[in-house]
Amino acid sequence: MLTLRELEQGRGRISYMKHDFFEAQPVKNAAAFFLRQCTHNWCDRDVVRIFKGIVPSLEASGPGVPFLINDTIIPEPGSIPLHEERALRQMDMLMMIALGAKQRTRAEFAALLKEADQRYEIVNAYAEGSSMGLLEVELKVN
Repeated sequence: MLTLRELEQGRGRISYMKHDFFEAQPVKNAAAFFLRQCTHNWCDRDVVRIFKGIVPSLEASGPGVPFLINDTIIPEPGSIPLHEERALRQMDMLMMIALGAKQRTRAEFAALLKEADQRYEIVNAYAEGSSMGLLEVELKVN
C-alpha cells in the first residue's frame, strides 16, 4: 500500500484519458499501457480488435514497454477445487448469455494476443489464488 507522500510524489506521472479502445491508441512514448476489466465482457473478435489497437503505440514507445491487462483470468479446468471452479464458470456462463462474451484462461489470452499480433508475448502472469489477474505483455521486436 502506498503512503500519501508516495502518491503525491507520483502525481503527474500517470494520466487518464477517454479513448475508444476499438480505435488505435493515440498515445505514443508511454512507459506502460494499462487495460483494466475491459476484456471479460467482449467476444473474442472484439478483444482481438482491442489488442490490435495498442500495437502502433507499443511500436512507437520502444522495446520493453509493458501492456498490462488486469482482468479476470480463470484457471485451467480441473486445476482448482470444484466448488471454486463452479463459481467462476457460473460467471463465465453469465457473460456468454448476457453479452456473448466470456472469461478467459491465460492460454486463451495468449491465443488472442497472437491473433492480434504474432509479436505479442506474455512475460508474466499474476493470478495465483484470485480470479482477478494481471498479464504483463510485451511486443517483441526482432
